[in-house]
Amino acid sequence: MNTRIKLFGAERCHKTQYYKTFFETRNLNYVFLDVEQNEEFAEELMNLYKNKKLNFPTITIGEKKLRNPTDKELYKWIYKLIPNYMEVVHDKDNHKFTLALNNDIAQVQYVIKDDKLFLTHSEVPKSMRGKGIGKTLVEKTFEKLTEEGYRAVAVCSYVKSVARRSEKWNSIIG
Repeated sequence: MNTRIKLFGAERCHKTQYYKTFFETRNLNYVFLDVEQNEEFAEELMNLYKNKKLNFPTITIGEKKLRNPTDKELYKWIYKLIPNYMEVVHDKDNHKFTLALNNDIAQVQYVIKDDKLFLTHSEVPKSMRGKGIGKTLVEKTFEKLTEEGYRAVAVCSYVKSVARRSEKWNSIIG
């Protein structure tokens, strides 16, 4: 996975340290760009703002720019954007596809029958439900199993509903 979270700040800044701890304790991959130690990082940060000032700490998640966000705002954008950048892992030994989210796991479980994967259950941690993560998980599962050459049948009602809503998946997932 390419790192999509950038933290522009300074080592001496207590808020920068706060955000570093925030990302590290949640196992979120990020890049720290010290704008006081590196002119290129400072220029990159200044180019994010019309006033061309060193407004730090600033966090970017993909194209989204957050200037000194609250935890609530940061969580909102992490939940909204990060799953799109994360890769689903196929755990063949345990018959599931997983998506690591902070310290939790979202998953689609399956059973194998007649050389097909029967997708029997999908689950997103309670604290992360209602944020579109389930749909992302299921679509990434479809991508992964297609990439690996599997045929699949949706048994789980949620997995079925995601497959039905898309022409692409509706034709691939039985």
